[in-house]
Amino acid sequence: MPMIKVICGKKGVGKTRVLVDSSNSLVEICSGVVVFIDGNSRSKLMYELNYKIRFINISEFPVKMNSSCVFLGFLCGIISANYDVNGIFIDDITRIVGNDVDELKKLFEGVKEISDKYNIDFSISIEGDPNSMPEFIKQYF
Repeated sequence: MPMIKVICGKKGVGKTRVLVDSSNSLVEICSGVVVFIDGNSRSKLMYELNYKIRFINISEFPVKMNSSCVFLGFLCGIISANYDVNGIFIDDITRIVGNDVDELKKLFEGVKEISDKYNIDFSISIEGDPNSMPEFIKQYF
């Protein structure tokens, strides 16, 4: 059964490290594709990831991923190009789509639908106080 996992915490607590370690572990045991999406243009993450992981720096694309609809379309494009995606890791989702609660709710609903339909695990980091997160995010802690 596919899953969605959210790693939440304040800046500097190691959320990205957890994602990197988890993606490196998954790629060693799965036979499909593992994707790591980062929204930071100055990130050096690609050097810490296993060479088998498809690293995507979303800031390199000319389209602004400022809504859940645009980002979900981006995810669907990744999945349609790779029929065997096993896991998608997204670092700092609010840097990519913003922190509007309604947009985040739509995003998580869409990610759940994609995860269930295509049997893909998602791990998503989000910056903030875990206690102040909405229930639709807390359910994935």
